[in-house]
Amino acid sequence: MPAVKGRRCRYRKMKKFANKILALAMGTFIAATFSGCVDFGDREESSSSRDYTGNETEILVSVYAAGYGQGWIDEACRIYEEKHPEYRFKIRANSRMFDTVKTELTSGTCTSDIVLVAGYDYLNLATTGKLAELSSVYDSKIPDSEKTVREVVADEQYAYRLLGENKDKIYGIPWQDSGANGFVYNKKMFDQNGWTIPSTMDEFFSLCDKIAEKDLAPLVYGGGQQNAYVTMTPNQWLVQYYGYDYMQNTFEKYESPDQYKTTEEGRLKAYQYLAKLLKGKTADGGNIALTGSKSFTAQAAQREFIKGNAAMVSCGPWFPTEMKSLLKDYPDFEFGYIPLPHINADKKDVNGNDSSAVNYSLAANLLCVPSTAPHADVARDFLLSMFTKESYTTFVKENNGVTRPIDVEIDESVLNGFSKAIYEASAVSKRQGVCVYETSSSPMAINGYLGLMNFSGGDAYLDIINSQSYEDALKVAASASRKDYETALSFWDSKTNNWDSKYLGIN
Repeated sequence: MPAVKGRRCRYRKMKKFANKILALAMGTFIAATFSGCVDFGDREESSSSRDYTGNETEILVSVYAAGYGQGWIDEACRIYEEKHPEYRFKIRANSRMFDTVKTELTSGTCTSDIVLVAGYDYLNLATTGKLAELSSVYDSKIPDSEKTVREVVADEQYAYRLLGENKDKIYGIPWQDSGANGFVYNKKMFDQNGWTIPSTMDEFFSLCDKIAEKDLAPLVYGGGQQNAYVTMTPNQWLVQYYGYDYMQNTFEKYESPDQYKTTEEGRLKAYQYLAKLLKGKTADGGNIALTGSKSFTAQAAQREFIKGNAAMVSCGPWFPTEMKSLLKDYPDFEFGYIPLPHINADKKDVNGNDSSAVNYSLAANLLCVPSTAPHADVARDFLLSMFTKESYTTFVKENNGVTRPIDVEIDESVLNGFSKAIYEASAVSKRQGVCVYETSSSPMAINGYLGLMNFSGGDAYLDIINSQSYEDALKVAASASRKDYETALSFWDSKTNNWDSKYLGIN
C-alpha cells in the first residue's frame, strides 16, 4: 500500500506541472511572453472613420488586445469595408477577451461573427460544436494570388489543428507567430560608440564587454514579472543547435526519453547562456544586467532603458506601443531591435548544417467563426481577405514586424527600421521553411507532460533569475539540463518499452 500511495502522490504532482507545459504547448503564454502586458482598455466601436448610411449590415468581431493594441484588426476591417461598403464592422477588444469569448461560446450567448480563440481552448470548443468548420476558407484561392490559403499556411500549424475521425475538419485560422524575444537597443548610443549588432551570442557577450567599458549597464530586464520575457529564449537556442529537421520531425515525436539524453549537450548550453545573460559578468567583473533587474517589472525595466541607464532591454516587438506614452517625454530617443542572436558562433547546427535562419514558435491562437455567427459567410470571406498582400502588410506594420504562420509577401517599404528587423528575421525562416513550431501530436505533449525544455516540475528560468550569483545560476542550469532527461525517464515504462499508459491517457 505505501508504494501505491507514493506513486499516486507523485502522479498528482506530475499532473500539477503538466498543466504548465500543456499551457505552453498550446499557446497560453502569448499574452505574457509575446504580446506585452499593458491593457489599453475596453474598445467597442466601429473600425472605420468613414461615413455610414445606417443601412449597413453590422459584423461583430471580438479579439484579444493588449501590448500591440488593436490596430491590426482595425486595418483589416477598414480594408474589407472599402471593398464591401454594405458592411460595417464593430470591434470588441481588450486583454480579457479570450476568457469572454470562451464564456460566451460555451454558454450559447455568443453573437459575434468572428472571434479570436486561445489555442488551449480550441480543441474543446471545436469538438463540442461551438465553432464553424473552415475547410472552405483553406480551399479558397486568395483574391490577389494564385495560391490557396492551405498553400500558404505553415504545414505544421495546419496539421496540428485538424480534427474529426479522418482528420479532415478544421475550425480555426492561425493568428500570430509567437517566438523568442530579442533585445531593444539604444540606437543613438550604438551609433555614437560604433557598436555593431551581434548575430551570435559570443558577439553579444563581447558587445556587453565594450558597453561596460563606458561605465554603463549593457542590459536591463524585468525579472519581477513575465520571467524577464525569456520564456522561449532557450527553446530558440535549442532548435538552432540541433536544426529544423531533427527538432520538428524527430524530436517532437517524443518517442522515448533517450532524445533528452541525446540533446543534453545543446540544452545545457542553452541553459548556461541564459544564466550568463541574466546573471553573468562582463570582462571587467561587473554585472551584465543593471542592478535591480531581478525585481523590476517589465515596464520598470523598459523605463530604465529609455532613461539611458542601460544600452539594451530584454523585450519584444510590442515595445513601441507599450511605451508610447513615456516615449513622448523623450522625443529624441531612438531605438532599434536585435533579434535573439544564434547560440553557436558558426551559426550551424550540431551536424554542421547552416541553422542561421532556424526559428521557434508556439502553436498559434486562432481566428474562428462561431457556429452561431449571424453572418458566417461574410466572416469566412473576411478571414480569406486577411491573406491578401494589402491586408497582411497592415497586419505586420501594426504589430511592429510580427508575422503570422503564413508565407505571404508584404510591402516592406512601409516598415520602419525597428519593425523591419523583426519581420526579416521571421520572414527568412518562412521562405526557407525552417521555423520549428511546437505542434507535436504526441499524447505525451498533448497531455502536458513533455516539452522542449523547462518542464521538470519547477521553473528553471525563474530559479536562474532569483539566483544570488552567477555561479549559483550555472548550478541551476546544470541541474535543469539533467532534470529534463530524468523527468522524461520517470514517465517511461521499461517493461512495455513505452510511455506509462496512465500518462498517455489510456487508463
